Amino acid sequence: MSNFTYVVETSKSFQDAVIAVRKAAEAHKWGILGDYDFSEILAAKGFPQSEHVKSLDICAPAHANALMGAERLTGLCMPCSILIFTDKGKTKIAAMRPGAVMPQIFPHVTERVGDLPQKIDAEIKAILDAAAR
Repeated sequence: MSNFTYVVETSKSFQDAVIAVRKAAEAHKWGILGDYDFSEILAAKGFPQSEHVKSLDICAPAHANALMGAERLTGLCMPCSILIFTDKGKTKIAAMRPGAVMPQIFPHVTERVGDLPQKIDAEIKAILDAAAR
């Protein structure tokens, strides 16, 4: 699993980490498309959570356009989700690594877009690292 994900721990509170991810994504020219507060959603359905879990959906339109131009089904992997969560009182930020996942799911796409998935990995890693600081 560690090959397919990138996870950082931060000393920030859960709420401060959510704000930091939003700011870092925007600073790196990625848009925020939406968010889901899983702990709130599950609690509302009768499943109270002891930890916080929130997902922010982010997108870089030029990257999305290139991938969708190579293969429409890559849209199943979009937008990129950033997960902010607490684990035993520690706040963590995680994301899937498109550079590891996309070649496994869509090997023919990587032939058409070259190292774009690795570039996306680097940008997402930079967003998570900036948010964790």
